[in-house]
Amino acid sequence: MDQQDLQLLTERIDREIEASREQLEADTIRMIAIRSVKGAPLPGAPFGPGPRAMLDEALRMGAEAGFHTRDYGVGVVSMSLKEGQPDLGIWLHGDVVPEGTGWEHPPYRATRYQGCIIGRGATDNKGQLSAIYNLLKIFKKMDIPLRYNLALYVGSDEENGKHDLTGVAGNPDAGGFCKVCTPPRLSLVPDASFPVGYGGKGALNIALQSREPLRGLVITAGLDDDPGKAEAVIGGRILETRSPLRHGAHPDPNGNMITRLMERLLAEPDVSDADRPVLDFFRRTSLDVHGDGFGINVPSEHMTPTTVFCKQIVTEDGRPTMRVNIRYPIELTAEEALSRIEKAAAACGVGIVSAERPMEPYLLDPANPLITALADIANSITGDNKPPYTLGGGTYAHDLPNALVFGMDGCKVPDGYPAGRGGAHGLDELVCVDRLIRAMRIYARALLFLNEADW
Repeated sequence: MDQQDLQLLTERIDREIEASREQLEADTIRMIAIRSVKGAPLPGAPFGPGPRAMLDEALRMGAEAGFHTRDYGVGVVSMSLKEGQPDLGIWLHGDVVPEGTGWEHPPYRATRYQGCIIGRGATDNKGQLSAIYNLLKIFKKMDIPLRYNLALYVGSDEENGKHDLTGVAGNPDAGGFCKVCTPPRLSLVPDASFPVGYGGKGALNIALQSREPLRGLVITAGLDDDPGKAEAVIGGRILETRSPLRHGAHPDPNGNMITRLMERLLAEPDVSDADRPVLDFFRRTSLDVHGDGFGINVPSEHMTPTTVFCKQIVTEDGRPTMRVNIRYPIELTAEEALSRIEKAAAACGVGIVSAERPMEPYLLDPANPLITALADIANSITGDNKPPYTLGGGTYAHDLPNALVFGMDGCKVPDGYPAGRGGAHGLDELVCVDRLIRAMRIYARALLFLNEADW
């Protein structure tokens, strides 16, 4: 296709994208209405009824649009423009994190607000899902000839370890897409930012437990029904602290509800001197968001610093266990990180009682011509001059072969929106419709470019 024909086609697609605005909003609201939080596995629903309901809704939407739909039987479905094996996959997820308490707007009855849509999952990841779905409908309506088979994939466990891709031992309904299915030749993952993500940190989920029971003290924090709350019962009294919800890849350097609760307990005269080292360890760890005290904040050429996110405390048999999520760069191994943490914790009467590795770090060559071309396409629409980057958060690109993170920057909080609200995983999460429209325009150009490129 010559440049003039390509320009005319792109202009036609842009007009269709703008005309789809109302449907884009309606589809986003339709999906937000499903509380797709992970639950107990059921037959055919390995990640619970909520995520399964979202997959069923995606299949219905695909059928309504006349796409070729498929349920892979592992917690992943797809809708493609053609029959047969997809060559290019765009990967999104329909599951969401728990909503918690303290919303000013109903989390599952979406609210339109100053060009945005508010609701749990609006920007992580249902607004993006709606944008790609509507863009595929436009390509189908316009009968744009593509040399490849394009598909939208929808997963259902991205927020809890991506077991829809990697599998769950002993559950035949969760065999793991990457283990039992054929991935597309190239995958794009619009679950972060433009221009292009070419690598990502590894992750560790560890549990740090006091070696000895606490004396007359019970602590809980970050439970699913109220993830922003920490509570201690001491001497018949209840102490409570709260903090705004944040994404695990971006812990607050000023601490969170765990920090505040530990500070209050350390100021209590009724707290035993024998318990204070453990409480102070929890306090310091919740403030040390880059892991300097553990010696795990290693220099990295391509990746941002290590992050340590203290998210939960449960107490069993008097011994508090703090659950911590760590995102580490490729220069550090998981084994070395665990060794250093174990050594630092032992000095305070704390030990590691469990450790999971939900994702390994990965790194592609940022000079790859495909990466630079997609970055140029994104920057041409956003008006930025940003280079490709690596991610702190986890996406499907960690586990899929030949995958790039591409957009979408969906969350742009309007002026006057309450501070600390609106972001992914946060209270009153929102997605900006103009940002989704912009992302659709970027993806349209990328899909046309990929139709002419070799990959």
